[in-house]
Amino acid sequence: MEKVRFGFIGAGSIARKALYPALMNSTVGEIYAVAGKDENRAKALSPSGKFYTDYQELIDDPKVEAVYISLPNSLHIPWSIKAMQAGKHVLCEKPIAMNAQELKEAIKISESTGKLLMEASWNRWHPRTVRIKQLVDSGVIGKITAIDASFTYDGLDEGNIRTVPELGGGSLYDLGPYSAVAPLWITDFAPVKDIATEVTWHPGGSDETLKATYTIGEVKATTLTSMNIPNKITLLITGTEGTISTGGNDAFVSHNNPSTLIIENKDGKKVEDFAACDPYQLMADSFAKKIRGQEAWLLPLTESVKFAEFFDSVFATLKK
Repeated sequence: MEKVRFGFIGAGSIARKALYPALMNSTVGEIYAVAGKDENRAKALSPSGKFYTDYQELIDDPKVEAVYISLPNSLHIPWSIKAMQAGKHVLCEKPIAMNAQELKEAIKISESTGKLLMEASWNRWHPRTVRIKQLVDSGVIGKITAIDASFTYDGLDEGNIRTVPELGGGSLYDLGPYSAVAPLWITDFAPVKDIATEVTWHPGGSDETLKATYTIGEVKATTLTSMNIPNKITLLITGTEGTISTGGNDAFVSHNNPSTLIIENKDGKKVEDFAACDPYQLMADSFAKKIRGQEAWLLPLTESVKFAEFFDSVFATLKK
């Protein structure tokens, strides 16, 4: 199979640390060209030496088949739409959109152009994540009663774009696509109600720390995202007959490291081990295979819409 030729729109740290090595190790996709405002960074990420300092020039390149977008959050949908209209498939960093309405507009473009559009929620491809859903669905811990998920870090410098609300900054947009949405897919997107939030605002105006509690179906969910709390990256699922939890304080960030899953029920405590893997590569390979007409799982756009609608509902509860 001929490798899918990817063009990168954005040459920042996530492209450098995640998708660059993923595609360098891939047998189904490759980096054909990179576009970045910083010429040196764009050059450094382009194995072929093909680079642009103008994003439009990259999507106009007829040899680019798919683009990976890792721009500031507020630019995700505008450039996704432009790329699809230029005939490119789009793998876009999370959060794919700033609200559900703009995502729905992009989905219309995807449908009219016949081009794939997918949110790059790489953790969903991790074998441990897949196993969590299998275990929940198997009933090994009975009926789910509560889900607690957290993703926090500290040490963010003041000038980081993650603090700028106009660019889609804030902890919910940055970390929520991992932890805050976990209860949604774990419960098969049961109806959400009774959202309550506690927020600490960053001086720049974005949500620095956000705790949300809500009911999803009959499950009580608590999620925490923060850019100013020492690393707490956990997932605990409680059922009527036991619990499932991730070990290692790495619930949503296990990347090229071994990981564990802990199941406790009437049969005792069991620890499942998962070998080191690169979920970014699993994701990119699935996307490339789908482009080539092969069987592969892609994160459904219907799920991304549900995530965006949930974020809209959470933000609607916040008051400055």
